[in-house]
Amino acid sequence: MKHYRIDVNIVDHHTMVGQGLTDAINRSSSIHVSRTFNTLEACRQTLQERRPDVLLLDIPTAVSEGIDFCKEIITAYPKMKIIAVTIHDEYPVIQRMLETGVHGYVLKYSPVEQLTEAIIRVWQGERYICQKTQAVISQSQQRMVALTPVERNILRLICDGLTNPQTANRLSLSTETVNWYRKRILAKFGVNNTVNLVRLVLKEKLL
Repeated sequence: MKHYRIDVNIVDHHTMVGQGLTDAINRSSSIHVSRTFNTLEACRQTLQERRPDVLLLDIPTAVSEGIDFCKEIITAYPKMKIIAVTIHDEYPVIQRMLETGVHGYVLKYSPVEQLTEAIIRVWQGERYICQKTQAVISQSQQRMVALTPVERNILRLICDGLTNPQTANRLSLSTETVNWYRKRILAKFGVNNTVNLVRLVLKEKLL
């Protein structure tokens, strides 16, 4: 009986990257890349006629375009598995992609062995997130802080550059109260000054 090889398609906007992935994956005796696409539209049209077991998707620079594509394809073809293979290691992007229902997330600088493992495991019905992505998720979740509505409003105004008196006036609070809340927020985030607070919030997109 002929050994079954998992049928894989690749969508990558960079032809050389797509070819490199194809060559690397096809070294596996369990997986075969049958088609590659340079655009989401080319992939979309072909999927109407024939679908692979697993689709490897490079998230485009316009992240929202990739997210919308995932939602569309997962809804249209629920039996097909999708793995994001991308350079995007920012927590907000990872979170939004996982929320679409993608079956795997692998960073492009991960070892090829992780990608082949991801393909096999999602084909078997599991969800696969590469080690480096898991580390990003873990670090970001540790930084997630529970804020009260007042604290969140104050933090938002701090990030907008308002001073304590300006914030107090905007929220109809006393300056002393706003100062107390500011110190409390700094403590919650584990930073020692407002500059580091704003830098952390903006970098991790915590608002």
